[in-house]
Amino acid sequence: MKKWILIIISLVLLILDNSLMPFLAIKGAYPSLLFTFAIAYSIINGKSEAVFIGVISGLMQDIYFYNGFGINALVNMLICLLAAVIGENIYREKKLIPVISMGLLYILKVFSIFILLKLAGKTINIEVGIYSSIYSAVLMFLGYGFVLRLYDNNYRERAWRFK
Repeated sequence: MKKWILIIISLVLLILDNSLMPFLAIKGAYPSLLFTFAIAYSIINGKSEAVFIGVISGLMQDIYFYNGFGINALVNMLICLLAAVIGENIYREKKLIPVISMGLLYILKVFSIFILLKLAGKTINIEVGIYSSIYSAVLMFLGYGFVLRLYDNNYRERAWRFK
């Protein structure tokens, strides 16, 4: 049941990514709600959940990525796995590291996709990707607390302890 809810949330975020976010673009760049959620979820929930959300979010993004189907699934899975490793080594309640991680992981995603597409003889605009990473880091700052409260069981249990 939890996986289906996660897929539905991802689908809603994908629809918002492709319908609402282009209207909020700055210099042609807009954040990816789906990728930002996937990174936040991966930081909070660990490696096995990170692989699942990475593949699901990547496949959903590949629907609208006409240059190479499967690239987003691979890159998102690896980057979400890296985010889960980062999440194991930080205090998840603090926003600073997840926000910085979001910006750096998004840049890593842009360069990874650029390299993979370059090998295939295609190209993307890296400048827009850099702006999108900054925009997504701001979005992570605004939404990380919500995802943490929603999905971190330890956080919920800790909030009700009266010691």
